[in-house]
Amino acid sequence: MVRAMIFHLAMAAAASAAHESENEDIILQPVLQNDSLPERLLIFVPGAGVPTGNYVATAQAIQQASTELRLTVVIPSVFQKICIIQCLSSSTCGLLKHRVEAAAKKANFKGTNPKEDTFMAGHSMGSVCANNLVKGYAYEYAGLMEFGGYVDKKGESSVASYPIPVLLLNGELDGGGARPGKMSLFYKQFKEYADAHGEEQALTLKPVHVLPGVDHSDFCPGFFVTAIKDLKSEVSQEEALQAIASGAGAFLHLNSPVSQSAKAEAMQTMKSLLGFTAEMCEPYLRAFEMEASGSLCEDAQRVVAGLSAEDAVRLKVSVNPVPFSDFKDGRTGYGPGSGDDLEVQIVSAFEEASGFGPADNHGASKSVDCKMLDATRIAEQMHVHTETGRECGELTKQAVAVAEQLLPQRSMERYRAKGRSVCTVADKGFATTGAIETTETEACLEVAALALVNDVNSSNSPGVHYCKLLSPSLALEWMMTDGIKPFPYDLTGSTEDALEHVIV
Repeated sequence: MVRAMIFHLAMAAAASAAHESENEDIILQPVLQNDSLPERLLIFVPGAGVPTGNYVATAQAIQQASTELRLTVVIPSVFQKICIIQCLSSSTCGLLKHRVEAAAKKANFKGTNPKEDTFMAGHSMGSVCANNLVKGYAYEYAGLMEFGGYVDKKGESSVASYPIPVLLLNGELDGGGARPGKMSLFYKQFKEYADAHGEEQALTLKPVHVLPGVDHSDFCPGFFVTAIKDLKSEVSQEEALQAIASGAGAFLHLNSPVSQSAKAEAMQTMKSLLGFTAEMCEPYLRAFEMEASGSLCEDAQRVVAGLSAEDAVRLKVSVNPVPFSDFKDGRTGYGPGSGDDLEVQIVSAFEEASGFGPADNHGASKSVDCKMLDATRIAEQMHVHTETGRECGELTKQAVAVAEQLLPQRSMERYRAKGRSVCTVADKGFATTGAIETTETEACLEVAALALVNDVNSSNSPGVHYCKLLSPSLALEWMMTDGIKPFPYDLTGSTEDALEHVIV
């Protein structure tokens, strides 16, 4: 009861700060005053449009969780509450660096070596700016914490290669780019590092975690983020802050000179968080492996062949998986097999996710592409009747079925209770567009596959059937995140309404 009262008082103080100060520097002095404890500074860059006051409760929770540090937290105000204006890239961060240093100076922090005593952090857009700032100034910090955000997907500033300790901490119900599907890309890098260097070193230097029931807005209590169509948290604000602080505090302890008992406890926290993260991210990794293997195209070939059950056993399919950039030059082939069998060679590829800034929402493959033999060619070579006109869209059901098998149980229960289904509409001709067409409706996500069917009499690539299909990883994205959002989405909710909801 006392703990709950303290929490509500802290939330009320944060609410007051948010109302009284839309954009002022906030300095939080250490809650621990033991001179024997090491001093550390945490600079917390706010997200776009979020008042600095809405990060007070989060910062205080992190201070409370850092039980063997005298932790000072500085939440700097930024121009128009949009840090990216002052730090668009790692080479243009001078204004933000000056702003951060001016705010930190107010704290009277006595540190002398940022490489040892200063950690950077950011939430949402603030995580982009924090990453840019750290990169732009030669990684001269003790570590970086990305809340509701992430670092580069490739290169020196990816999780795999980041020169200093980096933590990615995000919510299961993040509705934007820090959703579990995107985190699976960084979780894979974490796993690869762990395979090479050991799990404990990976959890110390490159932890990637998804927090159960937490949404993007839980990192800034009282400010509901509608701009990215955030989902609604399924845990109390107190539980969310405890989870965030637990992960952040463990990271700080593991990368600071604290006692061995504190480090052991921090490592146990990291290991406990890893279990849920794996539950959320492993399904995506299995989907990616399936998409890369070409097995989906093998199944697609059997469908579009239009053979009877008796004749289908004579069709032997081999798949040549190629990079998407090489797919257009791939060639199908066929020839007699043993006995009356027909051996066919088909080509598969998957189109990786793309996007920049707000469009970079997920890590799912945009499509699975299959270049196969058409039903008339198979009929010609096998001397049997085939059913022509089988649509690529029939394979959408297969992608959905695969996703349902991979989906974590808690996500499946949520999807069945709140989600909209995936439904198919007629194939689109390949000349119509270069991407599968998806249309969100109140009832479902309508998916139109792309098809190009040339029978044996065609003057161009005769006997080839080309399909661009919904990927299982994209179906997972719908079931885990986008399909459980309300439709239409209400972007009019006010910060005050959200704040009142949190405090009450």
